[in-house]
Amino acid sequence: MTANRPFLFRVFFKLRVHEAHGDAFQKLFSHVMQYADPRFEAIQPYGNWGDGGNDGWIEEDGHYFQLYGPRPTSKGTAPVALKKALDDYEKLPLKWKNVRRFSFVFNDRFDGTPAPVASALQDLKLKKKLDSAGAYSMQMLLATFMGLTEEQRQDVLGAALPDDEVQLIEQAALGELLTSLTAVSAARTYFLNETAPDFEAKIVFNGLSQAVSHRLRSASYQVSIVDEFLGTQDAGTRQALAQQIHGYYLESQDAIPGGEDAPDERYFWLVERLVPSGSLSTLQTAAFRPAAELILAKYFETCDAYEHPDSNPSA
Repeated sequence: MTANRPFLFRVFFKLRVHEAHGDAFQKLFSHVMQYADPRFEAIQPYGNWGDGGNDGWIEEDGHYFQLYGPRPTSKGTAPVALKKALDDYEKLPLKWKNVRRFSFVFNDRFDGTPAPVASALQDLKLKKKLDSAGAYSMQMLLATFMGLTEEQRQDVLGAALPDDEVQLIEQAALGELLTSLTAVSAARTYFLNETAPDFEAKIVFNGLSQAVSHRLRSASYQVSIVDEFLGTQDAGTRQALAQQIHGYYLESQDAIPGGEDAPDERYFWLVERLVPSGSLSTLQTAAFRPAAELILAKYFETCDAYEHPDSNPSA
């Protein structure tokens, strides 16, 4: 395994967590847990019987898991999470036996467990005389995921990771991406008037890691290929394309609001956003990703993606 491989696994798993909610979050958690402990069994609701407050368990340990995966845009999740944690525990003894351990798995999106939830679970442990009761945070899930074999991690993610190095660009893939982006952005007429800052200054200002900075630099050496394509377009189309990329960057800020690794996570979020949606083969994805990274490097230079050093940092 190369040095950058664990970094890529961490970032792409965190992206999956950021995006997951509802049933998708439950499937993601169960997938990781079934590899981490083969005794773990996911529970599906059944008709009027429901699930009795049990989303998954390790029967031998009397360990029950209850999950809560709100949408990324949900507001005021702490009070809702607290009520769900307590209400779901009360359901357990009515339909399940030998409840000794209780874990509340809350998709905190790496912000940590809300204090009232952690405190209430601590009280629950004492009141019900449980062996353990607490929150299972996303940092804990990330650690569990990283403890899996590389093959298992790959299966959880369900898609091939990018290569460790930005590869040479396939002209056909780049042309297809730029043409499709031009078509999508054709209705935009907003003009950006930023003066591009120093490339390295922008990397430092935006807090990008060494690994992502290296990818941007490597891609930037081939930016002239994008410039050649843009040279065939009129000024309005060029500006519309820049605004499209800027719009994607704003979407990435909504999808990944903050956190120490947010700049890196947004980078790969943007790469995946630029890759065409739909069923792609591994070879097609391998061609589109470097092209997407080249486009991102171009618009990183011009400040349509990420922040200008003269602006206020957003995260």
